[in-house]
Amino acid sequence: MPYTENRNGVIRVRWKLGNGKYSGGITFNEETGLPFATEDEARAYGTIQEDKIRLGLRRQDRPRIQFGPFAFEWLSAQTLEPSTMAKNRSLLQCHLLPEFETRWLDEIEPGEMDPWERRMLRVGYAPRTAGDARALLGNILGDAVPKYITFNPAAKKRGKGRKGLRRVQAYQQAVKGWPTPLEMVLLAERAALLAHDVDVFLMLICKAWTGLRWSEVLALAPSSLLRDEPTLTIDRKLYELRGFYLGWPKDGSVREADIPPFLAQLLREQAARARVCTCKGRKEHLGSVDGEELAEWCDAGVRRPRRYLFLTPEGAHLQRGALSTRILRPAADGVYPARKDGGRDRPARPVLADVAVYGPAPERGRPPVIEGEYAWPGRPVHVPWPMAEPGEEFVPPRGRGRPDWGSWAEKERPHLVSWAPLLPGFTAHWARHGQQTWMDDAGIKRALKVERMGHTDSSMSGRYGHPTEGMREQLLEVLQALWENAIAERFRIWPTSQIPVLDRELARWRDGSAARVVTTISPRSRRRRSA
Repeated sequence: MPYTENRNGVIRVRWKLGNGKYSGGITFNEETGLPFATEDEARAYGTIQEDKIRLGLRRQDRPRIQFGPFAFEWLSAQTLEPSTMAKNRSLLQCHLLPEFETRWLDEIEPGEMDPWERRMLRVGYAPRTAGDARALLGNILGDAVPKYITFNPAAKKRGKGRKGLRRVQAYQQAVKGWPTPLEMVLLAERAALLAHDVDVFLMLICKAWTGLRWSEVLALAPSSLLRDEPTLTIDRKLYELRGFYLGWPKDGSVREADIPPFLAQLLREQAARARVCTCKGRKEHLGSVDGEELAEWCDAGVRRPRRYLFLTPEGAHLQRGALSTRILRPAADGVYPARKDGGRDRPARPVLADVAVYGPAPERGRPPVIEGEYAWPGRPVHVPWPMAEPGEEFVPPRGRGRPDWGSWAEKERPHLVSWAPLLPGFTAHWARHGQQTWMDDAGIKRALKVERMGHTDSSMSGRYGHPTEGMREQLLEVLQALWENAIAERFRIWPTSQIPVLDRELARWRDGSAARVVTTISPRSRRRRSA
C-alpha cells in the first residue's frame, strides 16, 4: 500500500516494488509532469503503480541488459566453494544460456518458467537437474532487482501446482536408505574384498560409526586423532574437483566427534600406517576452476607434509564416483551395474565369488581345493559372466578371458557363488543416515546429535542446550554395543573372514573370550540384557 509524505508543502508518494521494498518516491505525475496537488491524488497514483507492478506492466527508466552478460557478471562476483562454482557454471552454460542468453532481462516473463522446466524433464533430465537450473535462474534474476527489473520472474509461487505430486516428491526425498550395524559390517567386508584393499573396510566402518561426510573421511590424518581422548578432530575436508583440494568442512562445521573404544584402537593402528599421497597439485592441462585461487590443492605434502589415513594401495585418494560404481554398488546390489564402454552397452552382470579354500600350490599345476572348508563370503572373481535367464538352461560362457573351469580337474575347480543383494541402491551417504538413525533409536539427546552430524540448530532449545559428559558416555556405550552386536551376528553367519581386521574381532568369539553379547539397549534406562 502506498503512502505519502508532505514536506514543506511538497507531496511525495512511495509505493511497494516487486521485491517487497518501497520505491524512492516521486513528487509529480510521470505522465503529465505536474506536481501532486493533494495527498489523495498522490496516493491514488501510487496505487496505480503497484497494480502495474503486479501485472508486470510498469517499465521504469532503468538500464537494460541481456541475460548472458549479466549472468557472467553475476557468476564472477560470487565467492562460493569451488565445487559450487563449478556446478553453477555447468548449469549456466548447459541449461540457462541456450534458453535466455540473448533475452533482455525485462522481457523475461513468469509464464515462461514452468514450461521451460518441464521441457527439461521431457528430454530426459533428472528432476534434480531441472530444479537446480530453475533455482539458479531465480538467484540470478533476483539479484537483478531493482536495478534492471522490478520483480523476479523465476520466483516460484508458494501453494501452486499439484499438491499430490509435491507430496510424492517430498516423500521420495525424505525416504533415504540406511544400514543396520550388521548390514554395514557385511557391506564393508564385501567392498574390501572387491577393492582388494583391507583399508576400505575400516574406512566404511569409520564413516558409519562417526557419521562423517565423505570429504571429511578422505581428509582424516593422524593429527585428527587426539592422543589422550577417544576423539576425532574434524577440521578439514578433501574435495574432488579436477584434482583434490583441502578446505573447511561443509558450512564451516568444525567439530570434535567422540569415537567408541573399538574404533579408537583401529584408527590408532591405522595412523601408524598412514602414508603421504601421490598428488602432484593442480594438473596444468586441466581447465580452470572458479574460486580455485581460494583452494589449497593437494600436492603430496610438498609445501606442507600431510599424511592420510585412507589411500588406495597406490597412494592415491579414493574417487567417490569410481568407488561407488566399481565397489559399493556391486557390494550392495550383488550386481555390477550396466555401463557404456567405448560406445558399447555393457549389460549388468552378477558378482561371482569363489568360496573354496585352497591348499599349498604344487611345483606344477594348480593348488588343490581343501574339501569341507569354505571362505565366506568368498573372494570376487573378476570374470565377465552373464545373468541367468529364468526358464532357460544356463551354459557357462567360454573364451574371451573366461577360464574353461569345466575342463579342470574336480579337485582344482573353484566353488563359484553369486552374491545376493544386500542393500540395493546403497550410496556412501547412507552411512551418514545410519548414524543419525542409530542415535535416534538409542534416545541420544538432540544437542549431541546436532553437534556430531555437523548441523546447526537455530531453535530456542538448540541455542541454550549443550552436550554434557553424561550424553557423550551414553553415546560411546551405545556405539560400542552396536559394534559388539554386529560382530556377534556376523559370527553366527560365518565364524571367519578374509579381512584381517574383521577376522581378529571374530577370533574373540571363536576362542570364547567374548562371553557377553548386548542384544538390546533401552533408550531410557540404558539397561543391558545378556544373551
